[in-house]
Formats: sequence, structure tokens, C-alpha cells
Amino acid sequence: MDYKKPVNIIFDTDIGGDCDDAGTLAMLHRLCDKGEANLLAVTHCYASPFVAGCIDAINKFYGRRVPVGINYDLSRESRGVYAGALCDYFENDYPASAWGTPKAAPDTLEILRRTLAEAADGSVTFVVTGALNSMAKLLRSEPDGYSPLSGAELIKRKIARTVVMGGRFFESWPMVIYPDGNVNGTPVTWEWNIKGTGMPDAKAAVGEWPGELILASYELGSYIKTMVGFAGRAQKGDPVALAYEIHNRDTGRCSWDHTAMLEAVRPGAYWNYHKFGHITVDDEFVTHWTESEEYRHTYMLPKVDYEEIRQIMDDLIDGK
Repeated sequence: MDYKKPVNIIFDTDIGGDCDDAGTLAMLHRLCDKGEANLLAVTHCYASPFVAGCIDAINKFYGRRVPVGINYDLSRESRGVYAGALCDYFENDYPASAWGTPKAAPDTLEILRRTLAEAADGSVTFVVTGALNSMAKLLRSEPDGYSPLSGAELIKRKIARTVVMGGRFFESWPMVIYPDGNVNGTPVTWEWNIKGTGMPDAKAAVGEWPGELILASYELGSYIKTMVGFAGRAQKGDPVALAYEIHNRDTGRCSWDHTAMLEAVRPGAYWNYHKFGHITVDDEFVTHWTESEEYRHTYMLPKVDYEEIRQIMDDLIDGK
């Protein structure tokens, strides 16, 4: 398939805990290398002394310097599973020592509003693979020095599509699903990115989101395991390889976040869409689709064989 016009991406992530965020950022850089994507900014849905440096280290390894933001409203000291290691071991502009100084990364909202204000109307695809707090923060933001538009107005004018890794849709997957296929575990009823957002942000970020919203739900990535043995075949000094090695000894990982990014850059290529309508979050953090003419929300459904998608993802990350 020929992808001629690059997709402008703003990527909001919770990188530092689960390694699929790191793999997704690597895949995005490879798509940029192919001329299919243009990375405008990377933001984090929370803040710690290590996450901006983690993001910047990966960006630098892949040869890109882009704005990085962190969400100081949800500040914590955690090194994450691998964020601290990547921040410590690899060159970056936001070392942990910069925390609390003017050299620290700016706030996520500042980066989002500035980047959107500078973008052409309808030119941005917003990809979210962590908790949805950045979405909620942008949605309720007020006019500022970057734009006279409110957050909702800025979203409507600048963002063409928003693709979120999140949700659990019993309407399409009524069967019991266990995390990582472990039948001794607790069945997945709510999905972490939605639950981790908390209330009222979860309800607002999904239910009130203007424009096109596409959810890559938990069910999709659960069946696609990528990057098995990546650390063994990656270029020496690749920070993403270290993330996978630290997280799970390089045994690969389910590709929840990858599904959202691949859909964002290659829309409609590998998944069908449920009918557009309105998606909401209930009090138990479960997502639901309802008929609506007012909203343009949907979620992705299988179209291409999972093994084929896995191979595409692995080949992209391997630079093929």
C-alpha cells in the first residue's frame, strides 16, 4: 500500500511502565523514516523526574528532536519500570537532575496548545496510549497566549482524528478475556487506561470529546504479541531494546498501543470500524457505544489476520 502524504502526529503516552509504549514510539519513528508520519510532539499523561528524559532519549536515538511535555497535575517520583534507566543511561535534554528547575520539560498542556495553535486546520492526528488525563486537560483548557480558542474549539479546528488505546467493549467481545491469557487471573472488565484516568476525567475525555474519536480497545492488542527477542537483534545502544529487556526479559509484549499508532498513520488499512455514534464511560469504567448523530465516535474491529499485523509491526520496528 502506498502512503504518500505524511500524517502529522501528536503522541500522548504513559511511557515508562509497560514496554509497549516504547515499542510504539519506536514504530512511529520508523514510520516517520518512511515518510508516512511527521512527529510534532510527544507528551506524557503524568510527570516524574524521569519520563521526559526517557522520551527524549528515544527520540534522539532515532534522530529526532521534538517538543516534549509532562503533566505536572499528576506528578509523582516514580522511576517507572524502565523510565529511570533510560533517563540515566542515554543522552537526553531532561535528566532527572533538571527536575524542579527551569530546565525541566514544560507542561503537557502548554505543548499541546502550542503545537495545535501552530498547526494548519484539520491537519493533526492525536494519538493517546496512556491514561486520558491529557485529553481531559486539553478539552477543558481556556484561551491563552498560544490561541484565543478554548480547548474544545481548538480540538474541533485542528485535530482531524483522535485515536486512543483504551476501552473494553462487551457489545463486540462478550466472552471472558484474561490478562495475557492467564485463566487464573482476574477477567478484564474495565481497561487500564480508562480506569487509570479516574473520574471525572475518564467520562469527560471520552463522552465529551468533539470530532472523530477512534478507540483501539483492549481486545485487539491482546492477540498481537510483538518484539520477541528485539533486544538481541536491535542496533547496539537502542534504548527501546533496553526497555523491553528490563520490562520482561525481552520475551515480547502484547501490542495494545501499537494498534492505535498503526491505525493513526495507516487509517483503515488493518481494521474495520464499528458504526460511528457516541462512546461513554460508565461508573465502573467500562466503555459503551450508543447510536448518535451528534458524535463521531467508534472503535476498531478485526479485519486482517493477527499474525499478518504482528509481522507488519515487527518489520516496521526492525526498520524493514
